Amino acid sequence: MNILVTGGAGYIGSVVTEILQRRGYKPFVVDNLSIGRRKYVPE
Repeated sequence: MNILVTGGAGYIGSVVTEILQRRGYKPFVVDNLSIGRRKYVPE
């Protein structure tokens, strides 16, 4: 299942994205990077 994660480059969004991936979901991350960091977004 695909899931949209807004703010995925922030701390909370990146943790949620990682958990979703481990559970078999396919997160789609959207973030304007005004506060978040690209390194927190998994490939």
